[in-house]
Amino acid sequence: MTVFFYPHTQKLAEEVAIECFRVGADAILNMYTDAFWLAYMKHLPVESLRKPSVFCRGLTELSTAEFWLGATYDPAIFRKVPPAKMAANDEGETIAHEPAQERKVRSLWVAMGQVTRPRAKAYGFSFPAWERMIREASSVPPAKLQADGKRVAAVLESGDHVHVTAPNGTDLEFSVAGRRPHVSDGVVDEEDIARGALGSGIPTGSVDVCPVKTSAEGAVAFDLPQPWAGRTIRRLRWGFSGGRVTSWEGDAVAERLKAQWEQSTGDRDRIAYLQIGLNPRARFGFLQNDIVRGGVLIGIGGNQFSGGPNKSSFSHGQSLSGATVEVDGKPVVRGGKLVVA
Repeated sequence: MTVFFYPHTQKLAEEVAIECFRVGADAILNMYTDAFWLAYMKHLPVESLRKPSVFCRGLTELSTAEFWLGATYDPAIFRKVPPAKMAANDEGETIAHEPAQERKVRSLWVAMGQVTRPRAKAYGFSFPAWERMIREASSVPPAKLQADGKRVAAVLESGDHVHVTAPNGTDLEFSVAGRRPHVSDGVVDEEDIARGALGSGIPTGSVDVCPVKTSAEGAVAFDLPQPWAGRTIRRLRWGFSGGRVTSWEGDAVAERLKAQWEQSTGDRDRIAYLQIGLNPRARFGFLQNDIVRGGVLIGIGGNQFSGGPNKSSFSHGQSLSGATVEVDGKPVVRGGKLVVA
C-alpha cells in the first residue's frame, strides 16, 4: 500500500498505515509539501515535466493499492504555474501511473484532505459549512449508494441515445450504446476491477459512463462555479460536433484552462464522461458538485483510468445543477431531480 499525503493529513496517513499493518499489509507513507511541488514545477523545464518521474512510476509498479489523502494545503500556488507546465506535468503523471491500470491497482481518494482554510479562502467557501458537508456526505452508507446507482445504471446500460438539456441553453446529445456504467459507492469490488474502474472516493456517490467518443452533438453551458487550480471558472460553454469540442467560450479562468487544453495531446477534445450524482447529503457550491444527488457532469479528455477508450493526459468536467437527462426518451433526471432511483 502506498499512502500519499501532505503534512496537514499526516495523522490520517499514520492511522491508515496502522490499519494496513493490522491486516498484514506492507505500507509506505509518501509525503508531498506545497513548497516541494511548487519548486518541482518552477525549476524543471517543460521537457523534463513531460517525462514520468521514476519515483512515481516505481511506486505505481510496486503498489497493489493506493490511498490519496488530499492535495496541496493552499491551491493558490497553482496560480504561479503557466499552462504549458501544467499540461506537461499532466502528461508525465499520466505516463507514470499507466502501470496502475495495467496491474489493476485500486485507489481511494479521501476528500477531507482537501478541506483547508486556505483552500476555502481561495475559492470563497465557508470553511465550517464545507467541513460539515464533507463529513455528512462521507457518512452515507455504500449500500444506499449502490442500490440507487444500480437502478440508474440499468437504464444507461440498456439504452443508446442520451439527451441532456437545461434552461441555460444546454442541449447535448450522444450515444452510450454498448457502454457499461460504473456505480461509484466508495468500495472497489471485483466487478469494478473487471470493468477497469479501479478508483473511488470518500465521499462519493455517482453513476459514470463513458459515451461513444464520436457521438456528441450540440452544446453544454455549465451553471455552477467550478474551482480549478486556485481560481474559479464561472462561465464555460462547449460546443460539440462529431464527438469533438469545436467551440470553447468562457471567462478568463476558462480561457486559462483552454490554454492548457490546447497544449495537451491525444483525445483531449473528445467527450469522456456523463456522471449523475447520487449522494443525498452532498451540496452544490464546493468541490463535490459531481456527487450531489441529481447533479449532472459532462467531461472531456482522457478516461483511460476509468476503463474508457480515450487516451489523453487532459481531463476536465463540470456540473449542471438543473439539468434534465433522458435515455431513449425516458427521464433519469428532471430539472436537477433524480427520478429513477
